[in-house]
Amino acid sequence: MAEPGGARFDPTGTYDRAAEDYEVAAQLFWQYVSIRSVERLGLRRGERVLDVPCGTGSALPAAAHAVGPDGRVLGIDGAPAMVAAAQRRVAAAGLDTVEVREGDMRALDPSGPLFDGVVCALGVFFVDEMPGLVRRLVGLLRPGAGRIVVGVFGESFYEPLRSIFVQAVASVAPQIEVVEPWRRTERASTLRGLFEGAGVDGLTIVADSDRFPVRGPADPWRLVVGSALSHTVGLLGDAAAHDVRRRVEADLAAHEIAELVTTTRYAVAWRRP
Repeated sequence: MAEPGGARFDPTGTYDRAAEDYEVAAQLFWQYVSIRSVERLGLRRGERVLDVPCGTGSALPAAAHAVGPDGRVLGIDGAPAMVAAAQRRVAAAGLDTVEVREGDMRALDPSGPLFDGVVCALGVFFVDEMPGLVRRLVGLLRPGAGRIVVGVFGESFYEPLRSIFVQAVASVAPQIEVVEPWRRTERASTLRGLFEGAGVDGLTIVADSDRFPVRGPADPWRLVVGSALSHTVGLLGDAAAHDVRRRVEADLAAHEIAELVTTTRYAVAWRRP
């Protein structure tokens, strides 16, 4: 994925390396996006659901419970370590109606069995051709009945942590650009535009604002190393990353930051008959 200024971001490699940190951070900060996306699909018993990219599988139990024993759920992710974590989650929960496999969401085959629901939570902003991905995902839905939910972060991304982190990196290593893929879809108008020409009806976009308590000094850094910001941490190197972390934690403490604020948007639509 190309970013402004020529920086490159490799989502597969980044999340393959960060899978363990991602799982911990997801439980604290963002697994709700996947779960709420499933809820917004309005799933019924016996339906087929696709979750892509499924990450470590936060949405899979919720989807499996919604469609019941006669339904089927497929989770796909491009990072092998994320797939392995999702498979462990599914096995531990005894979800025999759920399959998790590795794959490229940009190359999913629409000629196979179609789905009643597709969840794409926190994934669309990782591909270069975002409208093309949305069209492909819509093409995997049953015409006239299949629906899709695309979840993204809005203008606020765990503030003020994000701003403090960016400022700390600029002070310690000004030559390094902080890559923030989610900012590509932070505006509602951009998210809406991804569905133009995708063959959908009833497109609605809803926004949530959530506050997350900072339980201790380690929590914010868990979010950093478990998110796409881990790409920047890797570029910093150990010494500079330690300095950035020290500055972030000192700034949060000095301002007595007790919670982080995030905006999330969900685009919901039906495939046309």
